[in-house]
Amino acid sequence: MNSAAALIQQLAELSDAQFKQQYLQQKQGMQALARMLPQVDDRTLAWRAVKLALKVNLKLGAKLAGTVKPEFQPEIIRSIAKIKTGPLLKIQLLALTNSDVAIPLLLKGLNYQDSVARRHSIRALGQIGSQAAVIQLTRALNSEDAQIRAWAAWTLGEINSKSTATALQKALQHPAARVRAWAVWALGKIHPAAARPLLAALTHQDPEVRWRAAVNCGKIGLQEAVPGLLNALRDENHIVRARAAAALGRIGDRSAVPRLIELFDDPDSYAVSLRVAEALGQIGTETAVAGLLQSLNHHDSAVRGSAVSALGEISTEVAAVAAMRALSDEDIFVRGRAAEALGNIDTRGDGNLLQMVAAALAIASGDGECYVRWRVAVALGQIGSSEAVAALVKLLEDQNSGVRQRAVKSLGQIGSDAAVGALEAALNREFADVRAVAAQQLQNLEVEEETADFDPHAPTDSPASKLPKISIAAEADACEYILHPKFARSLLYLISIGNPGIAEPKIFRQVPHRLRLEFNDIDIPVDDPDCVLPGREDVLKVIDFALKMLPQQTTLLVCCQSGMGRSAACALTACAAVLGRGKERESWDLVLAAKPQVMPNQWIVELADEALGRGGKLAAATDNRRIGFR
Repeated sequence: MNSAAALIQQLAELSDAQFKQQYLQQKQGMQALARMLPQVDDRTLAWRAVKLALKVNLKLGAKLAGTVKPEFQPEIIRSIAKIKTGPLLKIQLLALTNSDVAIPLLLKGLNYQDSVARRHSIRALGQIGSQAAVIQLTRALNSEDAQIRAWAAWTLGEINSKSTATALQKALQHPAARVRAWAVWALGKIHPAAARPLLAALTHQDPEVRWRAAVNCGKIGLQEAVPGLLNALRDENHIVRARAAAALGRIGDRSAVPRLIELFDDPDSYAVSLRVAEALGQIGTETAVAGLLQSLNHHDSAVRGSAVSALGEISTEVAAVAAMRALSDEDIFVRGRAAEALGNIDTRGDGNLLQMVAAALAIASGDGECYVRWRVAVALGQIGSSEAVAALVKLLEDQNSGVRQRAVKSLGQIGSDAAVGALEAALNREFADVRAVAAQQLQNLEVEEETADFDPHAPTDSPASKLPKISIAAEADACEYILHPKFARSLLYLISIGNPGIAEPKIFRQVPHRLRLEFNDIDIPVDDPDCVLPGREDVLKVIDFALKMLPQQTTLLVCCQSGMGRSAACALTACAAVLGRGKERESWDLVLAAKPQVMPNQWIVELADEALGRGGKLAAATDNRRIGFR
């Protein structure tokens, strides 16, 4: 008798108490049992092992139920479905079996009235992830329930397998446009398995499938798609042409530049020209810059503005000179974007370029439109040279209060001896608002030995003592905080969340330790390929970042566009990760203390709950705050 057979025989001879003690109350015993059960030929013995495990721990019993021989599973797994418990736990138990037998039982969950239960049923199918589960999820793309369609697509995107790619490729031929749209959306999530289907989708008969495929090729940086995308630049549909141009920009292929330049005068849609300008800016070669220079003469001001913004990201002397030229554009917004671009150009180590940019902005400070002058004041603050200080001093006499106050703040941002001298002189200026803002900026620049918010006598065993001081803000306010000397002295950590493709503000680079995340403030998948639902990887990045923070005399600033949804959820994730299990309510209290009016993105909270293994406690802590979560 071999060792496995001997152990199986031993199982039959043990009493229930002995069985539990030897195989269900210690890790090694449970691992041995999981290895043995697939070899147990006795139905009664297999059922007894699972039944005892269920009495000890429901989740352990569910996992073991999926390891017994396939012919025993139907009876055992159906019994799990009859356990009297809440629907969410029952769905979780069925998913833990990892068995195709559970699939029909989970499909019944799609009829629950509770949308959360329906979502968990779909995600449970994804957890099983077998070919049978993929087939059912693909069928769910045609559901009458919009949320089921959305979550089915998202779940398919989480199953990165050849069978998933094959099923989605078949779905691209479905007669319903909504199914085709979700299918190509899901393909964009499963690279590299989806590479071949995406390439094929670039020539699909449906233009919506073609442009969605182009978007996905760009998002995943699919280099093999370049020939197909170049062909798509001549597509009869202008949306396909525009999206193909954008994808080539994201991939950064230099060979695309000549073909992109040809599209600047697209006869059907200026949207194509806008995408071309953005793409050339991303590619950034000399030939691309030449194309952008050409576009500065475009008849549409939106195209000229897009081109000048792209030049600001390239940071060469040629790009800077072109942006300076755009300061004289006939359109007010193009001139404003030209000033912004000059402020973004990296002039470090190039004194001549710095002087050129500062001189051009100084001239533009006399623009007849206050919007342009305000943009110039911002850019001068970023340049920070002595010439910039002199130009800002002139703007302190501007007739527009917004321009004057922005000039004072830019002087505070520069903080040099010359800037401080200008602020001190501003205390005697004619305008009261200039005097008031200058006084505030000077107060901010005062040096203090200790960080004002740190209390050395705070109890070291309180939850807050394990964390930096938490601040939650909108992105615009975060920029002001970083410029505030008192706040900035303790600001060691920054988590910033922006919409996909939007670069973080340049000022954020001043914070020593940063985490940048890009996703939208949504809590359900939407079929717009430009919108990104937060994912598990985003949450894991927050957790990893948080666990490396030093607690005392430091500040963690978390920001998003509004400082309400994404930032609150990420701050909660960070607190829960550091404080540990059982401190979910305390973590939420710390978030509320930082900003009482927050409305956390509940999908991020749910992902954090799962990643940290909190069994729903973290999500429950915020249940009454985001009622709109479905």
